[in-house]
Amino acid sequence: MDNFGLSRATLRSIALDKLARFTAECSSPVAKDDYGKLCMSLDDSGALFTEASPKMNGSKLVARTNGNGHLHSVPIATKEVEVLLALASSAKYLKDVTHASRLLEQLGLYLRDSHHQKFVPGAVVRELQPSPWEAVTYNLTLAIIDIGKSFSELHDLAGNYLNSYIDTVKRASSTITAATPESLQLIFPLAFSLQGFLSAICLRSLYNESSELQYNLLSSANDIMSGGFLTCLEEQVSFLRNSPDVVPANRAWHIYRNRYRALGRPVGSASVRYYFVETARNIAGLYILSGVGKYPVEKESFLDIMLRNGKAATTINDVQRKSLEICRDIAVYEIESSEEGNDYISTIISGKQRRLNFAIKASALEILCVASHFDLYDIGDLMQTVEDSLNTTDNEQKPIIDEGLLSKIFKIMAFLCIEESNIGASLTRIFPRLLVNQNLSEETIQTGTICVSFALKRLSEDAVISTLYTMANILVSAPHETELTRVVTTNEIAVRRRSRSLERVSSMGSRIFINAEDREEIDLIFENVVYALAKIVEEYNDNKITALTISVLMQKIGRVNAFTDRCLLLGLSGLSLCGAERDFKTVLKLYSRLNTEALSNKDQEMVDTILNARLRIAKKLQRSDPFYDVYLMDLLDGIVSKGDVQELEHHRPHSEIDSTAKEISLLITALAGLLPSADELRYTTEDQAIVTAFRNAWFNMVVHGYSRNSDWTKKPFRADLEIVAWNSPTLIAESSSNQFESDMEINTVLRRGSSHRNLDEQRRQVLEAFDSSALEVRSIPYPKLIFLSSALLLESLRASAGDCSKVLLYFVDPSLKSGETAKFMKGVTNEVIKIYLKKVQGKSDIAASDSISNQLHELLICCCHRINSVSAVAFKCTERLIEAIPSALCNRESLFTLLELLTLLWNSCLDEDVDQYSPRSVFISSKAKIRLELSDSYAHRKAVLKYLHERAVKWVQLAIDTTPLDMKGLLQSYLAEMDDFSAFGHVVLGRSFAVEMGGRIPYTDNKLASIDRQAGMGTDTVSDFLTQYTWRQVYRRVESSGVSDTVRQLQDFLEIRNSLLDIRDRLHKKKFVPIAELREGLLRAAAFCVANKVRASELVHFLVHIPFSIFTKQSIKLGVSLWLWVLNEATDLQSRILSEIALGFEWSIRYHEGIYSKSHDLIPVLNGKMEYAPSSKEEIMHDARIAGNSFAPHLYIVDMLSSHFQSSKFESRHLFEVFERSLRVALMNMGDASSHPLVRENRFNIILFALRLLEGHKALSSQRSTYFKSLTLTAALTWFARPPIYPFSGNRLKLKSEFRLLIEVYQLVKRLTVQGLEKELFLDVKQELLLQFLENEIYAISIWLEPLQFIPYRQLKTIIPKRSFEPSTEMVIVAWQVDPALAVYYAKRFKLAELDMQLRQLIIADTSKIAHIPDALQYLLDRRVMDTSAPQLKYLLFWAPVCPIEAINLFMPDFSKNSLILQYAMRALESHNVDVTFFYVPQIVQMLRHDQLGYIEQYILETGKLDQLFAHQIIWNMRANAYKDEDMKVPDPLKPTLDRVMDTLIDSFDGDDRDFYNREFEFFKEVTSISGKLKPYIKKTKAEKKIKIDEEIRKIKVAQNVYLPSNPDGSVVAIDRKSGRPLQSHAKAPFMATFKIKKTVKASSTVRIEGEEDTENTFVETVEKWLSAIFKVGDDCRQDMLALQLMALFRNIFNASGLDLYLFPYRVIATDPGCGVIDVMPNSISRDMLGREAVNGLYEYFISKHGSEDSIKFQQARNNFVQSMAAYSVISYLLQFKDRHNGNIMYDDQGHVLHVDFGFCFDIVPGGVKFEAAPFKLTHEMVQVMGGSSDTQAYHWFEELCIKAFLACRPYAENIIQCVYPMLESGLPCFKGETTVKKLRDRFALDKSDKDAAVYMRGLIKKSAESIYTKGYDEFQRMTNGIPVSYSVGSFSPTVMHTNSSLTVLVEYCYRY
Repeated sequence: MDNFGLSRATLRSIALDKLARFTAECSSPVAKDDYGKLCMSLDDSGALFTEASPKMNGSKLVARTNGNGHLHSVPIATKEVEVLLALASSAKYLKDVTHASRLLEQLGLYLRDSHHQKFVPGAVVRELQPSPWEAVTYNLTLAIIDIGKSFSELHDLAGNYLNSYIDTVKRASSTITAATPESLQLIFPLAFSLQGFLSAICLRSLYNESSELQYNLLSSANDIMSGGFLTCLEEQVSFLRNSPDVVPANRAWHIYRNRYRALGRPVGSASVRYYFVETARNIAGLYILSGVGKYPVEKESFLDIMLRNGKAATTINDVQRKSLEICRDIAVYEIESSEEGNDYISTIISGKQRRLNFAIKASALEILCVASHFDLYDIGDLMQTVEDSLNTTDNEQKPIIDEGLLSKIFKIMAFLCIEESNIGASLTRIFPRLLVNQNLSEETIQTGTICVSFALKRLSEDAVISTLYTMANILVSAPHETELTRVVTTNEIAVRRRSRSLERVSSMGSRIFINAEDREEIDLIFENVVYALAKIVEEYNDNKITALTISVLMQKIGRVNAFTDRCLLLGLSGLSLCGAERDFKTVLKLYSRLNTEALSNKDQEMVDTILNARLRIAKKLQRSDPFYDVYLMDLLDGIVSKGDVQELEHHRPHSEIDSTAKEISLLITALAGLLPSADELRYTTEDQAIVTAFRNAWFNMVVHGYSRNSDWTKKPFRADLEIVAWNSPTLIAESSSNQFESDMEINTVLRRGSSHRNLDEQRRQVLEAFDSSALEVRSIPYPKLIFLSSALLLESLRASAGDCSKVLLYFVDPSLKSGETAKFMKGVTNEVIKIYLKKVQGKSDIAASDSISNQLHELLICCCHRINSVSAVAFKCTERLIEAIPSALCNRESLFTLLELLTLLWNSCLDEDVDQYSPRSVFISSKAKIRLELSDSYAHRKAVLKYLHERAVKWVQLAIDTTPLDMKGLLQSYLAEMDDFSAFGHVVLGRSFAVEMGGRIPYTDNKLASIDRQAGMGTDTVSDFLTQYTWRQVYRRVESSGVSDTVRQLQDFLEIRNSLLDIRDRLHKKKFVPIAELREGLLRAAAFCVANKVRASELVHFLVHIPFSIFTKQSIKLGVSLWLWVLNEATDLQSRILSEIALGFEWSIRYHEGIYSKSHDLIPVLNGKMEYAPSSKEEIMHDARIAGNSFAPHLYIVDMLSSHFQSSKFESRHLFEVFERSLRVALMNMGDASSHPLVRENRFNIILFALRLLEGHKALSSQRSTYFKSLTLTAALTWFARPPIYPFSGNRLKLKSEFRLLIEVYQLVKRLTVQGLEKELFLDVKQELLLQFLENEIYAISIWLEPLQFIPYRQLKTIIPKRSFEPSTEMVIVAWQVDPALAVYYAKRFKLAELDMQLRQLIIADTSKIAHIPDALQYLLDRRVMDTSAPQLKYLLFWAPVCPIEAINLFMPDFSKNSLILQYAMRALESHNVDVTFFYVPQIVQMLRHDQLGYIEQYILETGKLDQLFAHQIIWNMRANAYKDEDMKVPDPLKPTLDRVMDTLIDSFDGDDRDFYNREFEFFKEVTSISGKLKPYIKKTKAEKKIKIDEEIRKIKVAQNVYLPSNPDGSVVAIDRKSGRPLQSHAKAPFMATFKIKKTVKASSTVRIEGEEDTENTFVETVEKWLSAIFKVGDDCRQDMLALQLMALFRNIFNASGLDLYLFPYRVIATDPGCGVIDVMPNSISRDMLGREAVNGLYEYFISKHGSEDSIKFQQARNNFVQSMAAYSVISYLLQFKDRHNGNIMYDDQGHVLHVDFGFCFDIVPGGVKFEAAPFKLTHEMVQVMGGSSDTQAYHWFEELCIKAFLACRPYAENIIQCVYPMLESGLPCFKGETTVKKLRDRFALDKSDKDAAVYMRGLIKKSAESIYTKGYDEFQRMTNGIPVSYSVGSFSPTVMHTNSSLTVLVEYCYRY
């Protein structure tokens, strides 16, 4: 084994390093123990440390030091060196201070003697670079500094060890007085060690707080340098240099000398001095950085940070000042020494030594820079030194300057100019001179430009411009001198204490001489000048300066020479990115122009330069840069513009085609440089302009000769083309409905002419790729040929780049799904797959494997595409890929994708049962990085799932046959990585499939595959597969331990118990505990209980108590899974854990948790606040999710207890007692449980559990059995002691579960045996009563489950056969005896007159029992028994309040003379919040007609005082009802009463209320007065009217807290002063205006945390939005107001059932006779306006607005249409909305249909002729949107939602009538007295059962769809009012056949009328 090229020693060192770091970082006890052992290993290897202090003279210490107290006396062995260095490298990772202290003591002693330490020869020592002494000292010093920095308590001790080392070295150096052969063994190790020490100091920079340490180190080091040590070192080096290396004693030192020389650090005094000066520079820099930021990293000086920050520290303490003085003296000495030895430096020493001396000088200058900053050195002297350094020459008077030193000088001058701007001016003069006289490197020039830019930022703009012109003026055609413009600044003269030096520096000359001997040198100088100028401006970063420089440099082009022009173009590439966008575009235009000229002139060098410049721009631009897309668009436009011709499809010469192709190739190269490569994330954009440019670029390439086999697609162009192809979008937009056809028609690039030769080549390529005849190819139209060739070229290149999946997206376009074009595109796809397979087959590299898995990932996702054509092609491509490379599935990405897709598709199909009418369109798997968009068609989803599953079985089997062990290992990994808790209780198809396939026998396993089927059963390896998976799960968390099992168990027990105690305490203190922490703690506790039953008893309590104390869905789900684990694995704990669970269960009941909490009970529909707002499913489901999560814990607990009862019911009487007691407590409290619809399943789960206990166990005594049976029946009946509740939401899965549950409960109840004493206790009749209730509930659910086909309903006939008896009056009596509420709702459920009569008799006989039920009041106050019940009216004094509208109806004449009824009505009305009664203001005002005793007046006045908004609405409504006509000529008989009440109410206002009233009514009066001012303009144009409206709006001042009457819950904060819009009217002046409304709304959010339960948050926020309102004049708005009020009531009814229905009851408020305010529905348009905009039909509008029918947006819009259409249809029928022409039907931008204008409803029709005979409007175009026929999914949804809406409304029919009844005398034309009410009641079909009502509603739907009258009325409106129709006269539903003549007759009749 070659150990990967590493020696065994190196491998061991690496392993020790990793071990030391790991144990240092880890805080576990085991890791700490291991680290201690590693430290102790130094002892074992012979080190000095013992358990006693290292300072003690133990035996090991004596042995180790040979008794002389010095470690160096004994050579360090190899193992000791390795351990020592490993420990040193781990020091910075230490967390434990004890280990740190011990290690510091060890390392400190080693460091002390490291300068003359001996080493045992060996590989490790030989490999220590550059010498063992430097390496050991360096690492030890770093470790000691790191420990001191990390642990403040060890700070001083670490410093002491550093001082100890330097003092030891100082003493050792003082003993060396002469260089002798013997002293080699002392001098070299000491020098090497000192270098290591000083270099470590430089790297870590010591501590800011260690001023004393710094001073001591500097002092001691300075003493070493000042002594004779360096002289002796030089003599010794000279001796060694002259001695032969064959001398054995010197051979090792020659090796080390050569090592150092190879590293550029020749052994000698210069090297030591360099590190010493660097240390001084480091410490000095630390002072100037104090408080500024971190010290620089390696290769970065403090000057670099200063230039970034622009600031420095200003003060230092005394010790720091002393240290800095030492540094200064060191620097001065070094500079003087350097100047004295200039001649020697230039003539004698080597290049490496020279560079070292220059580096020393550079560091010394930095030190003097710091010293001058703190006034410890004269800045003038510093600048003189700088000048001298710049003017240093050799014997031939040639300048000698090192570029490193020059860079430092630039930085020093830049830093000094922070305070002295003149120095900056000097720098700007020096830099150009150096630029033209020195052959500087690019790095040095760049440093100079940064510094010059830094200086320029502190000078005036004139100085900046002058400097730039100076540098630009160097670029002249004559290579001589140019005048250097002198930079004058305001403070150039007076500089304190430095003026002399500054003047000297400033007068260094004003002329620049170019010392160049030939043209090449001049060109190089010009190149440097351009580069420097560009870099300076880039660093300066000012748009104005950048623009000026670009302009100047562009003017220089063509003025000097060709080489300079090329340099300028390259310089402009960087500059262009620093300016504004217009400057960038200017440069790009310049490149384009010059490139064209260069190509024309055949100037290849210029062409290459421009290409290079473009590539430079591309390289610098990142995707986030604002110029990225600009540059991309420029390149693409450049490609598209090449070869543009005037005549389309015209023949062109091939030479022209070829030359254009060459121009395109240059742009492609630049484009490829800009775009990401194939191994990077590809470029994507939403900018359609760029997408279009990409497509046109490919079209133009093909037009100009690019094809798969052309020269332009071969090397060297191919790589660039593949990059462009990799990043290009497809040639058809996925979102477009018909991109291909539109391109064929309007894309001029596709129609550009080409050469015959190119066309023949393109046809040949198409012929080769497609299975077509030559005739077929020749018949392809030219644009289509170009398109197909482009697609073939692009996708072939993309496949070569590694992507074969994008070609599938072409089939999204409808034009490419079938027909001839689709055939060709399938050919393209086949060719692409063939190219890709050819590319990847045979390759074994990782990149190819990743590419295959990635492409298979994409193909598999496309297999599930929402569009069939894409899915079909994807399946074929996937099949080819897997058959060619079966191992492609043996990859984590591809296999996990397949398994996750199965799960996602399963979940998508499950949506049909979970949320039927609102299917999710997007499914995401973060595990496999999948975002799947699916069609809303469940049939499509099921078909795809079925086919994918079939293919998956084949594919995975093929992969298993190929790589059996690897595939099964991946399947096990998939199972292991699943979150077991999140999948608890759910089906995960991917996991099931993994288990199934994991058990398959591979074909290659000859032994197992040969086993015959036994007894018809096959063979599999599931057992082996699951065994391996179990091993993984069991052992993946195992940790090794050195302690005994008993001790370990005790440690684990204490640790787990303490953890659980901490969690429990935090929970008791209401502190948050993350579910991850909870899961970890409980999981460990459960595991311990299973493994260690002795100590488990105490933990069991926590294991049960903690989940119950949290009592959330997630905590109980986790608890149940753990409890079952312990119950099954530790049977000894069964009784204890079940007892704890029972206690927790009882606790949850007694403390009203879960289903026993009423906090989530729905407020009765009529008792809740009504809102005029659009339906919001999210708002409904938000509350439902909160309730469902609250109820879920009890569901899990009962399921678990019930299941365990079945498995253990014969085991123990004690366990039976536990179950029986828990159930008894649950049943006894069932009457207090929640009545939410979602709790039905929980309640009957408990009942089912109780029935199973009764049926399956004989342990109950006869008496207990009777009691328990009675308790069970009574508890079950509590569900029915409340109004019947329809199922909530569209969760059919839950509904099916409840359906099956209730059937099972029904069957068990029916099987109950009631005999003997039980009959005397009436258990038999109670049983019968429950059976009747259950039967009614089951049948109701069956209708709700399937309202069209009644499949469950028909199935029930076999499960629940027809009963021998029907609901009877006897059952009413039984129900009354059990609970009077049961009797009330028994009568309501079965709706029989005799039942009602019996109930009335019972109520009259014993009224007190029923007074707590508001719904029973109707039986007491029934007109038929009023005389009989009169004595019982006294109970009204404490009767529970009815809903507001019922209370209002009690003021009607029938009851208005009974004071008890009136008092009760008043009390009931007052019991409701004003927010609720606010809704019924119109009815309350009408009740004043019958208010003989003044109750209503009193209510109005008292409530008006309490709530101003209520008072205002009352006033507006009274004013609107004061007259019967719009012109206020016919007063209503109620007017005097209204005036009196109104005046009294207004007079009662005082203070703030009066001010508020005045502000509001004055504001509204000012707004509505605009109508009066518009009357003179009625005959004028709309434009003139608008001018007048806007003029009046500008005069309105918005007072504080005013509001629009239609929006009382928000205040007006602003008015759009230009929003006025006149509306159509012949004699009136209505108008519309827009207001900004500020209101407080309730919002909700779902917080999702990985691994935790979703958190539902509700909060209140203030929003501002613009709202338009219409101010109507001349129309009575009261009828619209009533219709919308009823619509809001319907909205609440639908919400209460969780129905997926949408209504938008906008607000209309009547404020005066014939006047009102109407809210405008936002983002909507009328069907009338669509017709006027030339939209052919509604379906076409949906296509144009929302995309093709396959698109997600269209399907979502269609769903919205169905949900709103169903709601409005049912309401239109019930309220008889007429005049439903296209002007009164609107559509919003989400697809909802909306109805407006309800002037004709109930018993009024337009013109008085009922030719709108259809129940509601359902036109052919509406059906077309829903799929075009009655057989589509959308149409079925529409029917189902209509039926469910109708069924949901029927229980509230009387309440809806009660809203209408008080309005009958209001004078509204829609009412015809009692007839109106009778017809309204009849339309609810209350005499029908739910099944018959469903059939009835479906018949209405069919009648509406077949109605000829709807078409006739629309045509009538078109003929009379010019309102466009939504279809042609001859258009009919495909399922209906009528004659045109019938329609014509109807239309003519309507028109004549």
